[in-house]
Amino acid sequence: MKKNKKYRWGWGIKLAALALSSSVLFSSLETASAATYTVKSGDSLWKIASQQGVSLQTLMSWNHLSSSTIYIGQKLNLNTTHSTVPKSPANLVQIAKQQLGVKYTFGGTKPSTGFDCSGYITYVYNNAGISTPRKTAAGFYNTAEKVSTPKVGDLVFFANTYKAGISHVGIYVGNNQMINASNSGVTIANINSSYWKKYFVGYGRL
Repeated sequence: MKKNKKYRWGWGIKLAALALSSSVLFSSLETASAATYTVKSGDSLWKIASQQGVSLQTLMSWNHLSSSTIYIGQKLNLNTTHSTVPKSPANLVQIAKQQLGVKYTFGGTKPSTGFDCSGYITYVYNNAGISTPRKTAAGFYNTAEKVSTPKVGDLVFFANTYKAGISHVGIYVGNNQMINASNSGVTIANINSSYWKKYFVGYGRL
């Protein structure tokens, strides 16, 4: 009887482990499928790239395409898999603050030439070990997990600042403040100031 009980107990552990492994596998498959887009009637590669907030060339590179021709039912890789490197808010904010005073340059992505808002986000996150492709503010908004209570290092989104829709993004640094690349360069600003408050949309997490 004792041997029989011991055998059943061990078999139960094996079954539980198998079930857990299956759960992890299906979870991984769901994550992978969420990073693809199925082409529909009326789609164009440019339209899909615009919706994702990336350039046409970037989307073509993700899918190893030599032309912009696509077909209904075709699955496109959106390359939205996030880095497995643990996010360190302190390190991220430290890197962000190192760029204080860098000038604003439309389309800029590095300190030597200046940043625009999304180029600044891309630079800071990648240098903090959090891999993310170059996107527009709208692109970051579309792929970020929306959160109501921000943590240091989360993104802050604004709309209609200079064009309709999501148009600006910064990094939350705590105490209702963000660090961002605005027209005056990389600065720290109060989200609740009279200017930013009227354009505020919400927070997102990569």
